[in-house]
Amino acid sequence: MSVIASTIGGVVLAATFTLYPGKKAPDARVEAITDRGPIKELIVRCPVGTAIITYSPVERLYCTPQLRCTGDMNEVIARTCR
Repeated sequence: MSVIASTIGGVVLAATFTLYPGKKAPDARVEAITDRGPIKELIVRCPVGTAIITYSPVERLYCTPQLRCTGDMNEVIARTCR
């Protein structure tokens, strides 16, 4: 029974995992990554404010909030931060 409980607990924790940039990359364009299972939400730094883009590891595509997708993260960040 404890194996099942720890597995379920691991799944719940993975769904809410957030990664923040640290001292090694203080000027990182990605401020945080939230793992939502098949989709990862990336909070990116824009010249004015922040924006959220998504990444699909399965399809290897980054998408803008308007669902314009490409494999180039820099292009998606540029489109989103306009």
